[in-house]
Amino acid sequence: MPRSSLCALGHGRDELHLSVRLAASDVTLTMTRKVRLSVDAELRRATERDLPALSTWSGHVKGTFAPAVASDDRVLLVANANGRFPIGHLLVDLTGGVLSHLLVLGGFRDQGLGTALIVEGERVLRERGVMHATLVVEKANDGAIRLYERLGYTREGETDEVFDEPMPDGSVQPVGHPSWVMRKEL
Repeated sequence: MPRSSLCALGHGRDELHLSVRLAASDVTLTMTRKVRLSVDAELRRATERDLPALSTWSGHVKGTFAPAVASDDRVLLVANANGRFPIGHLLVDLTGGVLSHLLVLGGFRDQGLGTALIVEGERVLRERGVMHATLVVEKANDGAIRLYERLGYTREGETDEVFDEPMPDGSVQPVGHPSWVMRKEL
């Protein structure tokens, strides 16, 4: 019976990767398993102290989140794992009622954190007297569209969201993404 040994263990955003070498041959078997991590999360308004941890996985810290944390017109909400490390975020524009930059780290999705962030964002808007919420979602993002519709958002129009994206040649170019504009009366 061949013996095996663990050669490497690593992880991606949503997956656990395990390589095993069989002693009887030079065959390497790579197994990939999706894992869901369960954790207690605390929702709160972000502070400057959250920015370094957010910058390890979110590309919006320098240009978007740092100014928002210092602003009276925007609120950055974070979901912190065990009260310490951010695993999700939502940006709330208090002047226009716009919710944006909703993201929950892969292994923590499908546990209600996205819903909780949206509901808290809506509460913050109502508290400031804003009686509607608007958001933009890529048409290809079926999971997010289902979430927003379940929460009462309706499609109100279409737009192209433009993001600067890295190209194979190393340059960065603006790329349009067909998107829905969705709205909910609060």
